[in-house]
Amino acid sequence: MKRRIGIVVMSMISLCIAGVFIFQQINKGTRPNINVSKREIWKSEVYDYIIETDREHVIIYNHTKDSLLPFAYGRMEKDGTIYADKLHGNPLLNIILWKSMPFGKFQNGALKDDMGYVKHFSKIEELPRVKNNSFTKNPVQNFEVFWQIFDENYSLFGLTNFDWKQIYDEYKSKVTQNTSQDELRQIFKEMILKLDDRHIQVITGISSISSKVENNQRQKLYLDNHEEMQKNIRGYITGGLKSKLNGRIQYGKMEEGFGYILLNSFDLFDKKEIDRALDEVVEEFEGNSGMIIDLRFNRKGSDAFALATASRFTNEKKLVFSKRVRSGSYYEFFEAPPIYIEPDVSRIRTNKIVVMTSQVTAGAGEIARMAFGEIEHVTVIGERTNGTHSDMLINILPNEWIVTLSAEQYIAADGNMYEKIGFKPDEEVLISEEDIKEGKDTVLEEAIEILKQR
Repeated sequence: MKRRIGIVVMSMISLCIAGVFIFQQINKGTRPNINVSKREIWKSEVYDYIIETDREHVIIYNHTKDSLLPFAYGRMEKDGTIYADKLHGNPLLNIILWKSMPFGKFQNGALKDDMGYVKHFSKIEELPRVKNNSFTKNPVQNFEVFWQIFDENYSLFGLTNFDWKQIYDEYKSKVTQNTSQDELRQIFKEMILKLDDRHIQVITGISSISSKVENNQRQKLYLDNHEEMQKNIRGYITGGLKSKLNGRIQYGKMEEGFGYILLNSFDLFDKKEIDRALDEVVEEFEGNSGMIIDLRFNRKGSDAFALATASRFTNEKKLVFSKRVRSGSYYEFFEAPPIYIEPDVSRIRTNKIVVMTSQVTAGAGEIARMAFGEIEHVTVIGERTNGTHSDMLINILPNEWIVTLSAEQYIAADGNMYEKIGFKPDEEVLISEEDIKEGKDTVLEEAIEILKQR
């Protein structure tokens, strides 16, 4: 009997192990088979991308002076839209963090995203020959590629007091063939901390290290009390909050007759799904006398999602920002193409809008702040935003660690750059921990008062 039970237990364990193995293999990013007769190779003018495709399967490479490594695998739709479905290797990262992401629509060497921003590519005959074109844990090779990724692409050296070439000299001697992966991770951490940029991360497996120095007290207040603050918000809404896109958008009406939209996150890239949700929200507030837009908790996502939201409130075409990338040295840039919002057919027609921001508002949340700030009849209240704007350029190292960095400079409509500075509100309104404990939202209350006075 015991022997039979033992056999059953061992069989179950074997099945579980086999199941885990199969699950990991399904989610592991593996190189697709490119049809050689239809094979095309395209090299980006800027950034560090090379695309290899047969117009059905796609391999996306990172390319530096000395390295060429595939970081994502995907597909190309009939209309030319490229999707990066899986990162190379790392099944856990693909399961937990990565989502199939549209890379843009590719036609005749131009990769156009949902905002209309174009990355230009030129066709090449063969993949470049480089020193490092295979995956390895060799610490010296990983250090060299890591440093080159920043040296060739990082756009914000002009905002730091550090010489990246000097940092290379400082740390190169610390990396040898005997350096462990943990030691290498610590060295990378020390290097990126000098840049103090929230968009710089080194992802090692499912853990990561960040360049951003610790959050300040105002950010901590919002992050530590996030759930309680959103619970308090519901007390100002008649009938509770409705939800779209898994809570990314929450909205409702107030007793005073005003509409409230909480934009928690813009981390979704399906344009059709986004437009459908925004259309339904707009329909809810047709004929509303005033609107409150809450960006205080929004710190990531798609710029296109942010701009699509703002387009539901503008009555005219407005310049929001332009963005530029390096053309050579750390301080040389290509001309910055402009990015606009235009009135959507489905939009909320009101001349009373209050936007609320905090020091947590960052990334695509700040892009929305830029856009709303250019719309007539908008008042921004709360606190200065975080000052983190650039898209995150994704790279892979030879040891399969993922590195992200800021590869662009965003120039606001007034011609200034607010990276690491943030956008000041029209009226500063603070909330305290005591307010939160008492169930009050002083920023929201001020927004209501502003709408009442108009």
